[in-house]
Amino acid sequence: MKSIQYAEAFEKLWSEESERKSQLTNRLYCIVFLFCNPISSVAFYLSGDSFFYTLFTTHLFSGLFLLLYLLLNYKKVITGHQMSFAAHVTLIFFYSYLLSLPHLSYVQSSLNLTLAIIFAGMILRWEFRYALIASVLPLVLYPLSIHFASDTSLTLFFEQGGVFVLVANCIFPVIVKLRYNKDKAEFYFRYTLQQQNEALAQQKHIAENATRAKSNFLSLMSHEIRTPLNGIVGIVHLMMQEENRSEPRSGELLHTLKYSADHMMTVVNDVLDFNKINSRHVVLDPQPFDPRQLFENLRKMFGPGAIEKGIELIFEIEPDLPDLLIADRMRLKQILKNLIHNGVKFTAEGFVRLKVEQKEITSDFVKLYFEVTDTGIGIHESEQREIFEVFTQTKASNQRENAGTGLGLAISRDLLQLFNSEIVLRSEPGKGSTFSFELTLRYSQSTETDYPATTLPTPPREGIKVLVVDDNRANIVLVTQLLKRRNLDFEIAVNGQEAYEMFAREKFDMVLMDLRMPVMDGFESTRMIRLLDKQVPVVALTASSFEDEKERAMSTGFSGYLTKPFIPEDFYNYILPFLGIAATDATE
Repeated sequence: MKSIQYAEAFEKLWSEESERKSQLTNRLYCIVFLFCNPISSVAFYLSGDSFFYTLFTTHLFSGLFLLLYLLLNYKKVITGHQMSFAAHVTLIFFYSYLLSLPHLSYVQSSLNLTLAIIFAGMILRWEFRYALIASVLPLVLYPLSIHFASDTSLTLFFEQGGVFVLVANCIFPVIVKLRYNKDKAEFYFRYTLQQQNEALAQQKHIAENATRAKSNFLSLMSHEIRTPLNGIVGIVHLMMQEENRSEPRSGELLHTLKYSADHMMTVVNDVLDFNKINSRHVVLDPQPFDPRQLFENLRKMFGPGAIEKGIELIFEIEPDLPDLLIADRMRLKQILKNLIHNGVKFTAEGFVRLKVEQKEITSDFVKLYFEVTDTGIGIHESEQREIFEVFTQTKASNQRENAGTGLGLAISRDLLQLFNSEIVLRSEPGKGSTFSFELTLRYSQSTETDYPATTLPTPPREGIKVLVVDDNRANIVLVTQLLKRRNLDFEIAVNGQEAYEMFAREKFDMVLMDLRMPVMDGFESTRMIRLLDKQVPVVALTASSFEDEKERAMSTGFSGYLTKPFIPEDFYNYILPFLGIAATDATE
């Protein structure tokens, strides 16, 4: 049924297209014969043939029919094809009448009739049935009119050019059919191509909407999950730092809560990191850092877990590494963290080893070889390609105790591609796995760099006051508790409008601003605050980790951007330098 409807729709469109494209030529055909037929009779006059008067009068009379057809077409009573076909058939009957009259010579008439059919074949775009009728009529009428109505021999007509007239009429329908089929095939190609383009454009639109919806959903999910998670993580850390805790059971419950919150934060970060990489929202941010400090932090991070499982955590680090590497430290740490985490998670006995070697070094760059080896469950060769796909785990690890997002290796692979590197896997089931990659990084052998310091040079001062702007109660409690522990005074605003009004009334040394709030969001509030004070630090505390939102915030006038959830150490390390207080000086 659909194919029939499709064919009918195509034929209708082709009919309209053919009529539109042939409108001019069909009218031209009638106009040419309207004027050229009387003019062609002049040749008879010049040759002294008395047949001129009959011929001229007949052509003037046939011209009246042509004018009528042109008028009907102009009034849209008949189509252009019907007009030219009617004109052609009418002229055939008039030509048949003229051929039946006495002729001194058929040469001129045969020439005119042959030229007429050639001209028609050149410009007309008829259907085959029109061309066939227009061809059969002269083949029948011309000989009959000469044979039965004329005193002239039919043989004389053929000898004086009649053969060419008949041959031209035989070829005419073939030529018209070929040209018609060619035009129709070209239209069909354009029609189907247009349909395909429209379908592709529609699918592209659907895909873009789906991608946009996915991005918006993940952005919303980021905010909705990270916001309460920030309160959980932060308050758990605060409670664990309390000295007066009399019941051991409460400490155990807090450790369990902290573990669950940290795990939830890891899952959310994995999903959002993968989405950002997949959406090309991740751009590496090269900054100088101490590689030894990075590896030491990784050792402290995974050491307790390795000890708890009874496995050995080994770090074999090249002793002659440069003092400073210039790269995206956070992304490099994320890659190594994912690989070491997998090693510890899937190793029941033996060891997990991080090996870092210096392969080559020039005056500007150093090539480093990283290798993470474990003696865990290993990966079967048939699964080694799939292990880097999204949400994929090995069959041997597909157990509740080893549950996870399955994103760690996929994220590590994609991040390494941003570093222009590839991850290599060697593994045997039951014998462990080795993940390795190489990075070529800029470096410096001196701690003196041209990069700006991360802390402000101003000395600490008394009476610091901070404006906290957030509409979430848990986040307000967390941030204000953190400020209290550093003896920092604060005021609270629950939306951007209230924050602006408070800032206009009194002096603040810093503004901690959420981005998404009712009444007025953080972007607009910061823009208005900047009209009052261009120097005061305004730091975004937000659950959105998308790079484009960070760029928007920084271009709006924010001084910094701290993503929720964060632990107290991250908060102090980031916030205090804006107040001229070294984070190390503020630890308890």
